[in-house]
Amino acid sequence: MNITRDMTVGDVLKANPKTADVFRSLGMQCLGCPSATGETVAGAARTHGVSEAELLQKLNAIEQGDMSDTAKALAQPKGAVLQRDKETFAIVPHMPGGITSAETLRKIADVAERYNAAALKCTSAQRIAIVGLKHGDVEKAWADLQMDPGHAVGLCVRSIKICPATTFCKRGQQDAVGLGLELDKKYHGMELPSKFKIAVSGCQNSCSEPAVRDIGIMGTPKGYVLMVGGNAGFNPRLGDKVASELEPDQVMDLVDKIISWYKDNGKRNERIGELIDRVGLDRFKQEVLGQVEARV
Repeated sequence: MNITRDMTVGDVLKANPKTADVFRSLGMQCLGCPSATGETVAGAARTHGVSEAELLQKLNAIEQGDMSDTAKALAQPKGAVLQRDKETFAIVPHMPGGITSAETLRKIADVAERYNAAALKCTSAQRIAIVGLKHGDVEKAWADLQMDPGHAVGLCVRSIKICPATTFCKRGQQDAVGLGLELDKKYHGMELPSKFKIAVSGCQNSCSEPAVRDIGIMGTPKGYVLMVGGNAGFNPRLGDKVASELEPDQVMDLVDKIISWYKDNGKRNERIGELIDRVGLDRFKQEVLGQVEARV
């Protein structure tokens, strides 16, 4: 089998597990990074600052076989993320909307203490990461938590970020909590061409930062505004405002159409904002908004 620049790291590892040792020799701890499995060989080389030609040569030269014991020791435990020390892992229990109970917080604290976690980290995605677990403790920690993992990495829909809105906040104008939890239940973890972030804000203060999310939903006195294509990465992009004065059922319908369109048209590792820039906003509106009755 000839390994090419456009193959994903996951496909390469599946075809020849021994290539894990090549990735490791160049400082690429790909087995410990769930997002790496969807990254191309060319993208992995670029991300880690190694020669693409050298990487391809070594991947194609290594004999077929099993990965080394060292590589196996770094194999990704389910629901865990390898940390900077290349030895310990973080796990992120799913907490929809960042809303939880005192009982759950006690459980998370107990697990962190039981397995000597290095820290508990409140993340920007409204979760609590248990950081610094040993490889052998990850599975036991999940068993004790009895919680689903949050999809913190990978080519999928991440946890839906929401603000307190009318449920808790005096400034809320629309129900971001109810809508956000409904979106989280339907889409969290769904596999897509690239990572996909959704945020819902209950008013124009935009505390959940909807303008820099792949789909951003913002409450106003007259309903919801929907934006598409935002991100806050290396090349930041504000989302395009595509509809306003939406009712909750219209938001759900439009989000479904947007995600379906993205599935059909997006390239691997291409954010939806990049897709819109590639094909043009007019085409996006024609193919998606043409099916929806909404004020723009």
